[in-house]
Amino acid sequence: MDVEKLDIEKICIACMNEKSSEADRCPHCGFQVSSYVPKVHQLAPFEILNGRYLLGKALGEGGFGITYIGLDLQEGKRVAIKELYVTGLLKRENTRTVLVSNTVDAREYYRECRAKFEQEARLMQRLKDRGGIAEIYDYFEENNTAYIVMEYLDGCDLLAYLQKHGGKISMKEAFELLRPVMKIVVEMHAKGVYHRDISPDNIRCMENGTMKLMDLGGAKNNYSDKTLSKVILVKHGYAPPEQYASGFKIGPWMDVYAMSATFYRCVTGRVAEDAMERVKEDKLIPPSKLNADISKEAEAVLKKGMALQCENRYLDMKELYYALKEAVYGKKLPEPGPKPGPKPGPIPKIDPNPEKKDKTILIVLITLWVVVVVIIIYLLIRFIGG
Repeated sequence: MDVEKLDIEKICIACMNEKSSEADRCPHCGFQVSSYVPKVHQLAPFEILNGRYLLGKALGEGGFGITYIGLDLQEGKRVAIKELYVTGLLKRENTRTVLVSNTVDAREYYRECRAKFEQEARLMQRLKDRGGIAEIYDYFEENNTAYIVMEYLDGCDLLAYLQKHGGKISMKEAFELLRPVMKIVVEMHAKGVYHRDISPDNIRCMENGTMKLMDLGGAKNNYSDKTLSKVILVKHGYAPPEQYASGFKIGPWMDVYAMSATFYRCVTGRVAEDAMERVKEDKLIPPSKLNADISKEAEAVLKKGMALQCENRYLDMKELYYALKEAVYGKKLPEPGPKPGPKPGPIPKIDPNPEKKDKTILIVLITLWVVVVVIIIYLLIRFIGG
């Protein structure tokens, strides 16, 4: 895209391609501009952020942020722009965000939210070379809030992918698709960071067939991190029971449950029973009883991964990954642990009567000594007599 010749008024706010005219319908993506009405709290299209990012339509929003499509006016490429906007805590005045209630608690909570948002940007930056996750380009603060500029992921989310393939897929296909996502979560766990919001709508299927993990907004550091500890982030059918309680103990076992539930959705075509309902009475239907294309071994792995008690699940995503790999491909993988040392040599034979052997050696030595003495005396007598 030639940025210098770009006519901003002809940009489609849905695909960020330039139209040949100011026509209402985009010839590239078919989007009808007049059909789009942003919500009151969303930024309007054509705003320019940080002096370089042209804003398009909102792509989606959650409890902590709004994501827009955008155009980098310096690089001439599409980007995704995530704005920190905490529902119930903030409101919009023109383009600026302001606190609904300017109390000490509200200000402190918003400070924690901004710190956590910046943490998400740093985490994405550290993981950018690993694949399986959207690359981050920029982080800046404006409009009394913060923004993350990242790679625009084309294609569709995993839910849409499943709908295009009859609602469900085989366990083998699911594992092959989600391997890059599981590997990036393995990297996160190795750094003591946990996603806490894994689900099909947070996994993007690119046009080239690869999968990438989206939205690390729920990601949280290990047990000592108290940021947003009072906030309960749950996605029904994917969140484990311990995640429903404030002050819960954070660990990799939460992502193990959510990833297992994501596989369950892929192979059964239905969302698993809500964890809190399962606590009351566990009615989770095994995938094999829902005509899923899955082996008994893989079904057993998912069952363990979705255990209600976290201590009964796999320890982390790495354990789940290798368990599924073995179950899907039927190959026994080496157990983790130290490499075996060199094989021991033959055990030497032990003399059952060592004292007898010692006496024999002594007699031989005395005999040799006597012979040497006799020879010396004989030579001396001949020498004197001669």
